[in-house]
Amino acid sequence: ADALHVVQTAEGELEQVHESRVVVDEDSGATRVTDVSPTIEDQVILHKTIEAVRSAMEELRVNTPIARITELTNHLTSTYPDGAPRALAEPLVLMLAPYAPHLAEELWSRLGHPGSLIRSPFPVTDPAYLVADTVDVPVQVNGKVRSVLTVATGTDGTSLEALARADEKVAAYLDGKTVRKAVVIPGKLVNFVVS
Repeated sequence: ADALHVVQTAEGELEQVHESRVVVDEDSGATRVTDVSPTIEDQVILHKTIEAVRSAMEELRVNTPIARITELTNHLTSTYPDGAPRALAEPLVLMLAPYAPHLAEELWSRLGHPGSLIRSPFPVTDPAYLVADTVDVPVQVNGKVRSVLTVATGTDGTSLEALARADEKVAAYLDGKTVRKAVVIPGKLVNFVVS
């Protein structure tokens, strides 16, 4: 019944519902989670998923949470073919619970929890995993994008302008021209007005 409910709400195919494969081996039925520590990249993906699911639930959107849960499931099964870390599998099961409660209860039990997951809190986003280390900044010459710089988050305007001027693609458009104005919005945009 849960699989059908997920399919109906996500407008998907029944064969595509595989959220249980993170916890249970599809062939043997054995529990397949590990106690290895997840990578930082996996933590970022998990916390972005938690944020997207929570936000969509608050806005009463149903398709988005299921899509994000499915994306996380696909990532975990491809990254960890021998079993996902427990620290990633448990939040996944908790996020699945509102949409497939019977399946989530079974998976929770298989994860070794004696009681119902109904008393367990919904996963909470750790803001530290939502902050990007880098940001892509488009560089324009006369309003047309000529390059995109990947810079550290928080790069100041002066440094950003210097990096933009040093970029080979941008330098070719500035060569032999007079820069009348440089508009720099840190973390967002660099635009050179030339003549």
